[in-house]
Amino acid sequence: MYFEDALRDVSAPYQELLKASVQGCREPDASFAGDEQVLQLIWQMQAFEGASLVLVDGTPVEVIEPGRWNHADGPDFCDAVLLIGGALQRGNVEVHVRPTDWDAHQHTPNPAYGGVILHVTWFASPPAKTLPARVPHLALERILPSYAAVQAALQKREGEATGLIHPCLQTYQQAPLELDRVLVASGYHRLLAKTYRFVEQAEAADTAQVFYESLMTTMGYRRNTEPFKRLAKEVTLKALEPFSSKARFAVLARIAGLLKETQRDLWDLWWESGLQPSVQPYQWDFTGLRPQNHPLKRLAGCVGVLHHLPKLLETPLADLPKAITQAADHLRTELGFKAALIGKQRAAAITTNLFVPYRLALGSLSAGQLMVLPSEDLSMPMRDTWKRLTGKEEGIPTDGLRQQGLLQIYADFCHNPNVICATCPLAQARESVRTAIAEDVG
Repeated sequence: MYFEDALRDVSAPYQELLKASVQGCREPDASFAGDEQVLQLIWQMQAFEGASLVLVDGTPVEVIEPGRWNHADGPDFCDAVLLIGGALQRGNVEVHVRPTDWDAHQHTPNPAYGGVILHVTWFASPPAKTLPARVPHLALERILPSYAAVQAALQKREGEATGLIHPCLQTYQQAPLELDRVLVASGYHRLLAKTYRFVEQAEAADTAQVFYESLMTTMGYRRNTEPFKRLAKEVTLKALEPFSSKARFAVLARIAGLLKETQRDLWDLWWESGLQPSVQPYQWDFTGLRPQNHPLKRLAGCVGVLHHLPKLLETPLADLPKAITQAADHLRTELGFKAALIGKQRAAAITTNLFVPYRLALGSLSAGQLMVLPSEDLSMPMRDTWKRLTGKEEGIPTDGLRQQGLLQIYADFCHNPNVICATCPLAQARESVRTAIAEDVG
């Protein structure tokens, strides 16, 4: 197909980096805060002053990677790599002052803590009652001097507590052009992968139907993705073709179990279609759902996009998010919805994840045009990867192609449990990168 040679060439430098075979993990940044946060800082900095780590049951522990310091909900450190009794384990680490804090915080029933491989506390006792037997316990009071002494030492080092320097930073901090070329190449690689997935799906079904199913799935957002996907398979694009946009909305809403009988004009349009609802009801999740994300609004937006699809497939990439937003509002006034049915950032995501692969597969988009790919909301993976590569929080790329590159690097290296920083191809690429990307892929 057309897109293969074009994107394979410009993404080749990044694909070379992926060929390296390594092991590993990642690590974090954070600030000093006190008590439990002090213990977290000790773990993050591995401030054990050369002491050997031993579990409360006497089993030796070696920290290969301490993990990423997590300041959101869930375990305190994610993606740690440990040698526990000589066995390599990968997972999360939870830190508390007392063992019984695990009980008090009710972690065991919470699935977010199912991947914890080590419980780190200051005190050794009393033991936690609900800590799963599979989770070992490390008590720092048996390894370090007094808690007050450790706290005082860390306070003096607070200004230095910026986390470990990632090896890739040493590779690219003084070579911004090389970094930019890698970002562009990895962005192309990511879009090539998206296109391959789209083509693979289309080989087993009609291309337009695959696009329609993908659009509906995207409209479902997180909690209602499956009902939208099911609806697109049960009410195919071919089945909707004979009807007007309003009738399409009525059919989809009724079969999905979302249409009220009091909405007579829409109910009549569905009745005239002859399409019957499924015997098995759809399971929609409305818990805490913002009105803007209601499935009825998403269905209306989807129908609007389908109505204007021929025009959208010809719209310049830079203008596509705005065009998608406008197209989605095709039925908004007629159906009585007040706010826009698809926001700007969601439209940008639909552009990147759906329209770009579809148009590349159709041969209606060139690799050069991807340089103006619209940006999306800056996400944690983008920010985290950028800081690893540059040591800075500011200056994150604002174009979509390089943002896609950051996401791909995060997935392939920073968040890959089989890659560790010390031997990461990005960190070892000082000379190979200069050779592989001697020509500007942009």
